[in-house]
Amino acid sequence: MPPSKGKGNGKKKGKGKGSSKKTKNTLSDPTSSCIFPREIISNILSRLPVKTLLRFRCVCKPWQKLISKPNFIATHFRHSSSLPSVPCTSPIFIHTRHFKSFDHVLSLFDPHPESSPVVELDSPFPSYFQDMLVVGCCNGIVCLSQPPWGEMITLWNPAMRQYRTIKLSKTKPLMGIHSCVSVGLAYDSQENDFLILSLLCFRPAETRAPDEVEMCSTKSFSWKKLKNEVGFRVLGLICNVIIKGVPYWRAIVEDAHGSREVLVYFDVSKKVFDKLPTPGIRVGTKGYLVNLEDSLGMLIWEKTDKYNVNVWVMDDEDGWSKKCNVGITFGFDRTLGCLRNGDIVVEDENGVLLFDPVTSSVKAKFSIENAKKGSYVIFDYSESLVLIGGMLPVKKEAAEDKLAREYLLKAGINMKVFTTKNPQQAAFATSIA
Repeated sequence: MPPSKGKGNGKKKGKGKGSSKKTKNTLSDPTSSCIFPREIISNILSRLPVKTLLRFRCVCKPWQKLISKPNFIATHFRHSSSLPSVPCTSPIFIHTRHFKSFDHVLSLFDPHPESSPVVELDSPFPSYFQDMLVVGCCNGIVCLSQPPWGEMITLWNPAMRQYRTIKLSKTKPLMGIHSCVSVGLAYDSQENDFLILSLLCFRPAETRAPDEVEMCSTKSFSWKKLKNEVGFRVLGLICNVIIKGVPYWRAIVEDAHGSREVLVYFDVSKKVFDKLPTPGIRVGTKGYLVNLEDSLGMLIWEKTDKYNVNVWVMDDEDGWSKKCNVGITFGFDRTLGCLRNGDIVVEDENGVLLFDPVTSSVKAKFSIENAKKGSYVIFDYSESLVLIGGMLPVKKEAAEDKLAREYLLKAGINMKVFTTKNPQQAAFATSIA
């Protein structure tokens, strides 16, 4: 074989090595060979579901870093939480109780046709704590609490399957003096800080003293006492609604005009409470605070009227004004609230219905198997990539634990006293099936 041909082959081989090395470098960053600028790729990724982005973190290191950046997380949540321009509904977070065991069940309803209608979530809160309450949803974080003393406060991101419990305050309620602790969740966007509010309530029969207020920041995870300059006493175990990171409560204040109901809210920038008037609820009517297109609203209806709901909206300049009267032609058993887009959510004998007041039609309906009638509580939910320091993965309920619980329910035995970590109890649960 002629030497020149061999040299030629050698040069070609060398070029092949160089070409292979270049290909290897290109594969390390898929965006380098893409026809789109990186800014456009980032924009596209920021509009994808969290589940998809968690998978995409494994594509390459640049994408992994991008998806973890605070600016990207904030942009992603803006897209996730924006009100849709098309007539559809964002996911709904649902809290129900099992009709036999009264265990709490946490689920997510996505009305989009391509999604599974209702998905039961793996909760970080033990299901047999039957009194558990959902404080609210804020920036993709769900706050859970155990009444009446606001114990086991848990911050949980269902989309990221991560949670963290909050250390309790050193201020302990006094039996016979205090009646309960009301819990609220706030978010300071300037500091990127979630704030847990604990309102220690006195027994009305014992004293008319205002609630004692404490705040815990997720920056320091320490509790700090705040002044209750408004002198309010809240009326519930949790805040009634959270709007753009601000929690609101229905409360009672006493002044020169006597005792009256007001709304109190927490100003996250000033770290103080302030009050607002109510639209006025007559005897025989019920009111429900709601988030209506990121404004404070209230649904008011007659207790005996199952067909009409009045929608009121709070304006910074004009105060409360009646927006409309929604006539629901088919009737309902209970009003559950209102979604951010204005859909009225009601419950009837068949489950939950989303009623569009503009078209006067049912937009969607769903029910949860084995849910106790009258136990539905709904929240607007927008998923996010937000994580809080010290969060841990949520573990799925072990199959043997779930099976043992089902056996006990069939036998009519309260699961609160059993744990399958005890071999004898596990064997007993199996034997009585």
